[in-house]
Amino acid sequence: MADMVVGTSMAASLPRQRTLLVGTVLATAGTLMYFVGLFGVYLRERAEALGRSGDWIPSGADIQLAQPTLAAWTMMMSVVTMQWVVYSVARNDRTHAIIAAGVTAMFGVSVIITTSFQYTQMGLVADESLAATLIYTISASHLAMITVALVFLGIMVFRALAGNHISHQTDGFVAASVFWYAVVVVYVVIWTAIFVLK
Repeated sequence: MADMVVGTSMAASLPRQRTLLVGTVLATAGTLMYFVGLFGVYLRERAEALGRSGDWIPSGADIQLAQPTLAAWTMMMSVVTMQWVVYSVARNDRTHAIIAAGVTAMFGVSVIITTSFQYTQMGLVADESLAATLIYTISASHLAMITVALVFLGIMVFRALAGNHISHQTDGFVAASVFWYAVVVVYVVIWTAIFVLK
């Protein structure tokens, strides 16, 4: 009986495992490697095309900088609100955590809407050139990444609402923030490599 009590107290005093955070870091690293590969192909093909003919973007395309710049600033603002989420959760402040998570989600959805609108304005046909194919592949992959980040954040908010002390979910929100920050970094690279440099 004494052994059982000692075993129980030892199990209760063990530090909490951070499997969700570690798994998220590994998944984020894999996602970033995927994008590094895409950017490498894009920049190599762009350099070769400019060296051969001086043209990369098809002549009929109209790639404006306004929408991507708006999306880039929106993503950068979401870093502040995501950090607000983590800060509030760590201090067991449910109200501010939910408000901050809602604002962060709104920023993510607005980038999805802005990118979708940009698709209708660019005049690029996906299979008419390698540039168009790569631009759509990279930007659509980023849209998928934002969607995953939004779902992840939504699950964390749901778990926080279900418990009495949201500070117990700090690791989950930190994990969600790690993935979200990767989403922001990827979009800043997209904005620079595809839309600023063209």
